[in-house]
Amino acid sequence: MPPLLYESIFDEADREIFNYLTRHAFGRYEDALAEAARIEKEKNIPMTVEAFKPIHFGWGEYKLPVGTTFIMLQDNVRFYPVGIFSTDKDFTTIKWWEGAKVNYLFDWITFFVPDTKEKSATMTPQPTFKTSFSFEVVSTVAKAKVDAWILGYVVLPETMREMKVTR
Repeated sequence: MPPLLYESIFDEADREIFNYLTRHAFGRYEDALAEAARIEKEKNIPMTVEAFKPIHFGWGEYKLPVGTTFIMLQDNVRFYPVGIFSTDKDFTTIKWWEGAKVNYLFDWITFFVPDTKEKSATMTPQPTFKTSFSFEVVSTVAKAKVDAWILGYVVLPETMREMKVTR
């Protein structure tokens, strides 16, 4: 199934539909809460859910590196990406893989909308990562980073709040 993209230009009726879709985010927040409760019950570790931030991957800014990034999550950590926020007209795609580019999953394709300064999208399909994964940020121009961010949730032990969750 190709990704769905909900752009940030609309008339008022479309804005209401967009607000409904983003509020529900296809159940990912509820999924993250359920996974936190499951781990807490199974392993007796207090768990929490946080919005994905640069500190979680050991980064210092809300920008994505161009090229392939391999992420290995610590034990009892889950990553739930749900969408993209971007102000970069050269950013075109995020490609997702399980492991170190072992099993290709799908692409999230973004489109530049010249009438707006930003684009925000809720994407499908929405993966859940429990161990390791890779993503590749594609840009039409050679540069180190794009001015874009992955919107999502991180399930982690309460003792790891606001900390790096990768190995």
